[in-house]
This record gives sequence, C-alpha cells and structure tokens, in this order.
Amino acid sequence: MSLSHHHPCARPPSTTHYPPPTIHYPLSTTLYPLPTAHCLLPSAFCLLLLAGCTKPAPNSGQTAPGTSLAGVKLRLVVVDDPKLAEAVGRLRGEWGVLTRPEDATAGSDFQVQLMTAEELAAAEAMPGDAVICPAWLLGPLAQRQWTAPLSEELLREAAGDWGDMFELLRIGEAVWGSDVVAVPFGSPVLTCYYRADLLQKLGRRPPQTWAEYQQLAELLADRDNLDTDAKDDAVWCGTLEPLGPGWAGLVLLARAAPYAKHRNNYSTLFSIRTMEPLVGGPPFVRALEELVAAAKTGSPDQLPYDPDAVRAAFWQGKCGMALSWPTAAADLPEEIANDVQVGFAELPGSAEAFDVSDQAWEARNQEEDAQVPLLTIAGRIGVVNAASEHPEAAFRLLSWLSGPQVSEKVCASSPATTLLRRSHGKAPQLWVEKPVPSPAAAEYAELTAATFRRQQWVTALRIPGRSEYLVALDRAVEQAVRGELSAAEALQEAADRWAEITERLGLEEQKTAYLHSLGLQ
Repeated sequence: MSLSHHHPCARPPSTTHYPPPTIHYPLSTTLYPLPTAHCLLPSAFCLLLLAGCTKPAPNSGQTAPGTSLAGVKLRLVVVDDPKLAEAVGRLRGEWGVLTRPEDATAGSDFQVQLMTAEELAAAEAMPGDAVICPAWLLGPLAQRQWTAPLSEELLREAAGDWGDMFELLRIGEAVWGSDVVAVPFGSPVLTCYYRADLLQKLGRRPPQTWAEYQQLAELLADRDNLDTDAKDDAVWCGTLEPLGPGWAGLVLLARAAPYAKHRNNYSTLFSIRTMEPLVGGPPFVRALEELVAAAKTGSPDQLPYDPDAVRAAFWQGKCGMALSWPTAAADLPEEIANDVQVGFAELPGSAEAFDVSDQAWEARNQEEDAQVPLLTIAGRIGVVNAASEHPEAAFRLLSWLSGPQVSEKVCASSPATTLLRRSHGKAPQLWVEKPVPSPAAAEYAELTAATFRRQQWVTALRIPGRSEYLVALDRAVEQAVRGELSAAEALQEAADRWAEITERLGLEEQKTAYLHSLGLQ
C-alpha cells in the first residue's frame, strides 16, 4: 500500500460518491467505495461487515453449547475501573448457570482481578485470560503481541450480536491493522451539554460549528443577556471545558478533528510516511486559538477540571454550556440547581478541512458530514490473552458481558463507557445521570447513534507513548490559555516534543503502530 498522505482508494473529489450510511469500510478512517484490487477486504473484515448487516439472532447473547465451557475457569483482569469490575463480579453465578450443560454439575467460572494501567504496563506478560481496559491500551498491548485476534469462526458466531453494535466501535476501536482483536464495551466522545432553557430565551439553537459555539459562549457569559437566577450567582461561565491534566490535549484534538480530517488523507496527527508530527499545523493552531477564546468565557479555575468536574459544574448551574459526556455512574454533587434544563448536542463540526498534501484549506463536499468525532478519549474494550489456554472461552465471556443480555448491567456501571448498541436506545435512562429527564436521555441516545455512524473520524493516540504525547499537548494548551505563548508557538513546541518522543521510542516501531491504529498494515 502506498504510504502517501492521500487515501489510496479515494476517487477525485469531484467524482466521489458515498456508500449508504449503514455500509462501512474499515481500511480507512474515511468511509469510501473501494474500487481497486489492493483494497480488497480481508476475510475477517468481511465477516465484520456482514455482522453490520445482520439482524440479531433470536438467541442473541447466548454462548456456545455449555459442553465446551463446562469446568473452564477463567481469570478476567479489569484495568482502572472498579465500578465495572464490581458489576462484572456480580454476574459470576449467572455465567455459571448459562454455561452449565444438562449433564454437568457446574459450568464455567471466572475470577475478577482489578489492576492499574501502570501495573499492566510494568507486567512482563499479559495477565489473566482476558483483560477489560481503556480503549487506547489496545495499541500498546497489541504491539507487545499480547492480544489474540478473533478467529473467523468466532466472528461468525458473534455476527448477530455485533450487528447490533455501533459501526465505528466495530471498525474504529476493535481493529488493529487488519485484525479484529478487541470486543467493544462502549466508548464515549465529548458531548456538548447546553442549557436548553437559556438557548430558548436567547432564540438560539445548539452550535453546529465552532464559530457558532464561540458566539453562543460569549452570549451566555454576558449576564445581561440572561433573565434567570443565574444572573445573581457568584460563579457563572459561558462554557466550561475539561482542561486539566490528561484532558486539555484531548479537548484540543476533539476540536481540531473536523479541521484535520480531510476526506483524501490518512495523515492527521502524524504523517503516515515519515511520522512527522502534524499538531503544529494549521488545523491545530486554529483549534487552539478557538479554545483560548472560549476559555475566556469560562472560569479562571478551570485548568484543573476533568470531565467529572465540568459535568458537576453544569448541574450546579455554573455554566451555559459544558463539554463532557452523560453517565449514570457520575458522582454528582449533593446540591443540584433546580432550574437547569439540559440539552445535548454533538461537538461542532466544520464546513472545511485542511488538506495536508496540498497544504490548503478545502470546502467539504455537500455529501460530507461536518462532524468528525474523536474516538478513544476514554472507553473500554476487552481483549483476549494470546497465551491463554482458553482463548475461545475468554472471547465468549467478553462477548456475553458486552452483549445485549447483560451489557446494560455491566457497561452502564462504568463512568468511562456509554451506549454501544442500537438496542440500548430503548432504555436511554440507564446511561445518563439522574437529573436528565427522559426526553433529553432519548436525545442523547439518538445523538450517540448518529456520532457512531459518521463517515469520518479521528482516533486519539492508541499508540505507545500516548501519555507522553498528551502531556506535551496539555502543556501547549496551558501555555496558550495563560497567554504565555501564542497558539502557534505553543504547538510548535509540542510538535518538537512529539518528534523527540517518537525518536526515543523508535521511529519505525511508532510508524508501524500508527499505521495499525488506522487499520493499515
């Protein structure tokens, strides 16, 4: 495959035609027809695509006949998610009954072990038979050859269940290179909370572009525009964003995604030819300049905020908009403002994108989505240990835990996940915090389904060194927000730091990992 910036299978912009929205091609982070021979789908992907067009089977969620699992004991490691680990542990008895054949006294059993990401990184071998971990850890684990790809037989067996799963989870987070190596457990993206009552009074709609977002943030920040009790509050912000450690860089990437993802390019964060960092380029500079402008409508204390703190501030009535995501597992403050009427919207998009090959901004085609979600900011996946003595049993356990029968008990318990199936939209209240009314919960479910069928997306650093790369971006955001450096100067420093990190970790190794993270070989 030619490693140019351009999508090797894309037709010229003037003749590009998009496939129906339910058909997706996993060889790129842009969804296009694949007309040439070198873009033929591997067999595992064919099964995965088939799963996307298959209705769930009547017994969807059932494991294979219990004979193959009877007496099998598994060890399941859960990384950095005690609430999810607790929810999984409560299902041991149900799993044992489900996997017990009629002529046996016991079925399968599993033990749950909680571990930190630091402990997993320091391990000399993959622990347990299967691991449920942050979605971004797929790359580091796969690069160490610790993960087992899912066989065609197992993918075929799971086709009904996977067909109910959102498309971008199947092709954007479950895949490494050309292999399906993970079972998605749900992956939130940053979402725009907004005060529906205040937007109605202002006669405004949720923002569709970042320019509209900025205008709305400034309107909301001016208390003279608000005929509400918030006018008298000691603390009030137009908008709040999670700009704390580990999050500022991700917010920047989420803002830059619609600018950086051009329909004909693979290269977004790095050049796929040279691994030159692209975060010092025009899409990211524009995004950071806009982030700095929005931060001026927020709180001077927001630099330490994470998504939990931003969410809490919104429910306390301290801001008109906020970037976070809904979750039933949120630890909300005891005092919730009574007048908060919440609405949810996808992050704003852009009518133009930067073509890194031509070094020019270009308008999107009418057929293109303006929104480009940033995947893998949080989320959970399940992977099977390549050295496990029971890989099929481990996969079936992961498939069952994330399947339609019990996933609402498991995945909704974690603050790092969200809806992952179309069928979850039938009970959206299970996935949002208690103050969210039913209509707004349904709105969020519809929004999530729309987000995970977008034509284009960007994946947030599933490669080794992620935390180091993000620290450099966090620093750039902080410097720009504090006025210490211009956006361009701060991001050039970050790009230089990214180049140093890549060189130290091994340019060729990092290039291979980056290509695999994009679904390329």
